[in-house]
This record gives sequence, C-alpha cells and structure tokens, in this order.
Amino acid sequence: MRYYDISILQYENTQFVHSDCNSITFINYGTANVVINQAIILANGQSFTIEGNEDEICVEQFLLTFTGAGTSNCVVVRKIYVNKF
Repeated sequence: MRYYDISILQYENTQFVHSDCNSITFINYGTANVVINQAIILANGQSFTIEGNEDEICVEQFLLTFTGAGTSNCVVVRKIYVNKF
C-alpha cells in the first residue's frame, strides 16, 4: 500500500513551481490569466491537471506567470507519495 500527502499552495507572483509529485493541478482563482510554461493559459475559474500512473513521479519545473489586469491567484494542488513505516 502506498501513502501520499496533499500539498495546497497559493501563488500570486511569477515563479517556478517544482512538481516532484504524482499529480498536479493548477487552478486560477484570480481575475488575471495564469500562463503555465508560456503555453497553457488559464482564465478565471479554469484548471489544468497532470496525473501520473501509480508509482510515477513528475519532476518538471513549471513556470507560472500572470497576464492581463486584475488579481493574480493560482492555487496548486499536488499529490506527493510519502514513505510510511
């Protein structure tokens, strides 16, 4: 049996987000657009998810930027495997 934790972090500035997880979801709660790796654009209320199969880990660094007027607020939810003894 595998155990995992859930990490929920909020970002309001341009920065890199390290995944190191099995699943990652980006949710735009702001009014400015969220741009992921200069390719994926999320408008207010939109989300984007990458899910791995069992025991897979994504090690990508995602660049979050914000465009347009309004508030910047991107919530990132990660599923992180942990060792439990």
